[in-house]
Amino acid sequence: MNNTKSAAVCLWFTLTIFMAFGTFVMKNYVEDLEKELTQINSRINDDVKSIHILKAEWSHLNNPERLRSLASKHIALEPVKAEQIISYAALPFDYEADQTARKLMARRNIGEKADQNRELRRLAKAQR
Repeated sequence: MNNTKSAAVCLWFTLTIFMAFGTFVMKNYVEDLEKELTQINSRINDDVKSIHILKAEWSHLNNPERLRSLASKHIALEPVKAEQIISYAALPFDYEADQTARKLMARRNIGEKADQNRELRRLAKAQR
């Protein structure tokens, strides 16, 4: 009986030592995970701050008044002139096989418009 009692005490002592060691290992593992979680949360906060700053910069860069002034400063656009616009009927369509007279008229109109555009370009270059 004495042998069994000492074996049981030894077994319980060994189990207690293993449980203490397991608890110690688990505690260290949880602490490492908490450190990692803290680092991740700090990175998330940094990213949120960066996003906030980028949104503020984006709204400044896309300010319509600022874009309008930059466009007028760097792009030399002029309003569309009436000579630059042709009618829809003047465009040649290949699917209209039986309307050859209309096709020829449309080609002639486009040719005239192209000649007018060349003349306008020449005049614009001469004015500069």
